[in-house]
Amino acid sequence: MTHAGWNAAARSRDDPSGAITATVVMAGVVAIPFVIWLGLPPVSALPWLCLGTAVNLISLRLLMTTYRTMPFAMGYPIFRGSIPLAIVAMNFVFLPEQVPHSFGLIGIILISAGVMLLARSGRKIENIGMKPLLLAISGGFFAGAYVLTDVMGIHASGNAIVYGLAAAMINSISMPIVLKLEGMPVGAMLRKNLAFGTLAGIVSMISYGFFLYSLTYGPVGPVSAIRETSVIFALLIAVVTLKERVGPMRWLACALGFTGAALLRLY
Repeated sequence: MTHAGWNAAARSRDDPSGAITATVVMAGVVAIPFVIWLGLPPVSALPWLCLGTAVNLISLRLLMTTYRTMPFAMGYPIFRGSIPLAIVAMNFVFLPEQVPHSFGLIGIILISAGVMLLARSGRKIENIGMKPLLLAISGGFFAGAYVLTDVMGIHASGNAIVYGLAAAMINSISMPIVLKLEGMPVGAMLRKNLAFGTLAGIVSMISYGFFLYSLTYGPVGPVSAIRETSVIFALLIAVVTLKERVGPMRWLACALGFTGAALLRLY
């Protein structure tokens, strides 16, 4: 709910890219007092922090493009729906002991099928081309890679919250630098969205903290797939708040997502 909430709020802004940038930056600012209190992760976690920052920046840049080129009720489901399948595919290579079986695998497939069905219905209604779709799916795959770096970083640091706070600070420093190198008016973006970024940054940190904590107690694939039920909340937000069009196919997609989540709970 928290993840869908701050993303929907960012998408509703006049400048979604600036809103996302301000959210990432202010999340790092919010993390500072907690880092002072709890400390930094050990040096062994540094490679994963650096790698995670790199893939997260790519993912966020693709998310910005997604929100510029398609409605929230379409872009968010495609982006998020690609993540569980990406994680399962990467698990076969990097974390074979966490590859789900039976109910878990079926649940992941159903959740991904549900969110992709949302995307397909959106493409029919909004007449979106293939290039934005491929960019959104690519962003989801990079976001999946970011999840795996989080898992490895948590293992290396021994504390999910400490690792997450450090990751938020590094992302908040690196993202404005990258955008500045691209020639974007970072200062103006932050000034325009400062109040929004502060509130959204707090919500995004809460969302991220919940997720990292979950990763310490459950297998990566199912935990990540359950997180992607955020698309169901996103659909409700799109209907009620953003006034976007939603048809029967999208509600069917939500039913698939709920079924997948229930099967994951049995797993």
